[in-house]
Amino acid sequence: MTDEPERIERLALNGQPMPEDAGFADKLLYLSMRSLYDLYRRGGISREEAKEIKTNLLEDHRIYSFDEKLLDHHAHIRNGYSHILTEAEKHGCPICKKIVRIFDGRK
Repeated sequence: MTDEPERIERLALNGQPMPEDAGFADKLLYLSMRSLYDLYRRGGISREEAKEIKTNLLEDHRIYSFDEKLLDHHAHIRNGYSHILTEAEKHGCPICKKIVRIFDGRK
């Protein structure tokens, strides 16, 4: 689940627990924001530094969320044709078997 980054940031800021169904990108943002706010509160970085880091974290989250969605999409597609590739490997012609090896990365 990819949450809106503002909600994740609010949870981290207020020390609330991370959603149990959070995906990798959301977990990474949550933990990074918790660390950032903790470091700022302890005086380890200035407000300006914190703002710059926060901007970078949000941009990274956007990219990682996109990558996560893309990976899930490709997994869904692979699941849709995997049984066909299995059949083609067992019973297919030489061209079909060659195509299966290419899909499997065996070339």
